[in-house]
Amino acid sequence: MLIVINFYTIKTLSATRAYVNGESHYSKGHNIATRNLINYIFTYKKEYWTKFKSNLDIPIGDAKARMALIKNLDTETIKQGFREGHNEEDDLNDMIWLFKNFKNYSFFKKAIIEWESGDVLNIKLYQIGFDVKKKIDNNELDYETKIQILEQLDEINKKISLKQDAFSRYLGEGTRQVNNYLLLVNIFFTFIIIGSISFYYSAMLQKIIKSKQELNQQKEQLEAIINDLEKTKQDLSTEIVQHKKIIGTISHDIRSPLKYIQLIAKHLCTNTKKTKNEVIFKYANSIYKSSLQLYEFTKTLIEYSKIYIEDRDYDQKIYSVYDLIEDKKVFFEDIAANNGTKIINKTPLKLNSDINIRIVSIIIHNLLDNAVKNTNSGTIEIGAQTDSDKITYWVKDTGSGMSQDIIDYYTNLFKNRDAEKLILSTYGIGLHLVLELLIILKGNISFSNPTNGGTTVTIDIYFKPNKSLS
Repeated sequence: MLIVINFYTIKTLSATRAYVNGESHYSKGHNIATRNLINYIFTYKKEYWTKFKSNLDIPIGDAKARMALIKNLDTETIKQGFREGHNEEDDLNDMIWLFKNFKNYSFFKKAIIEWESGDVLNIKLYQIGFDVKKKIDNNELDYETKIQILEQLDEINKKISLKQDAFSRYLGEGTRQVNNYLLLVNIFFTFIIIGSISFYYSAMLQKIIKSKQELNQQKEQLEAIINDLEKTKQDLSTEIVQHKKIIGTISHDIRSPLKYIQLIAKHLCTNTKKTKNEVIFKYANSIYKSSLQLYEFTKTLIEYSKIYIEDRDYDQKIYSVYDLIEDKKVFFEDIAANNGTKIINKTPLKLNSDINIRIVSIIIHNLLDNAVKNTNSGTIEIGAQTDSDKITYWVKDTGSGMSQDIIDYYTNLFKNRDAEKLILSTYGIGLHLVLELLIILKGNISFSNPTNGGTTVTIDIYFKPNKSLS
């Protein structure tokens, strides 16, 4: 609003200035025309007559513009009249705008009346001039007539001077009045802006104060949460220490007797084999195998517990994947041989890895254990290979194979990644441990039934960024 008001304020002042300048040209044209007419009366020189007409055309041009404005003629006709009155081209639009928008205001009405009266006097001057020319052309202009004409010109000059002064006075007073009104409007909107800014500032200040209070409250809450987390961290550290002690106790109190039973059973197998007592040898051998499996199962559970209690991002030096798989192959070879099954290690000798060896070891152990349990008089292939971003392990057996229902069960269970469901199953705990450990490693597992029977289990474990194999 301020921009619009100030725009029209400037426009009004500019148009008023243009009319004042026009009045100056109007007055100057009349005066010079009168002077040239007097010179023509006493000298009879045609150049004075020509100058009389050309200078009188200036106020007459303004008169044409006034008449065109009153009759609401086209803009070009109005402008042509103002051009004849020697008004500036850049001011013409503002002059037309002021006349059309202020013609009904009292101050401008009075100014137009004075303007019209001045035009009547200029027309009278024009008629006197033509009468003088006619008398000169007819050699009828005597001295007494000249004196009469000079008296008429003097009277016209006095009257037109009064009209010009009145025009300027009315226009100036009206312009000052309009400017005063516009100034009041400017002041009004300025106060509105100041009030709005003050209100906005006050509102924002209150909002900032409120936000600061809320931030202080949140800070206090966060500090309380941090304190609780620190206490929880300390409590967890204490529990971890206790769990480590429990695991140590389990390791000593369970694994030691199992190891002792395993050694006794092995000794019995050796002795009964020498005595060639097949029945006792069979029982002793069963006890030995069972105690060995139970010992390894207990060892696996303890390692699994350590993984969750200790750091999951277990970091270590690069190890040989071939040696890791070979150790597991050696462990299950005797059991597989009793079932007429052969285990084959397909891993390249130079293949290395730096992925958590404890987790990978448990995964391979359980996969190989499942393959041995379900394969009779067949073969089991186990191997690994790498590409740029992952290492792939596979266990392929020619055993009884997994049904499609079981494959779907484990596949869906792994996709859902529900840790609470992983440990519960009618299919055994081994593969559930594998699935949960793969979640830790962010790996993938897939199952397939080859055309020659059996099952192939494939595992992909992706390397961490900036890790490399040698």
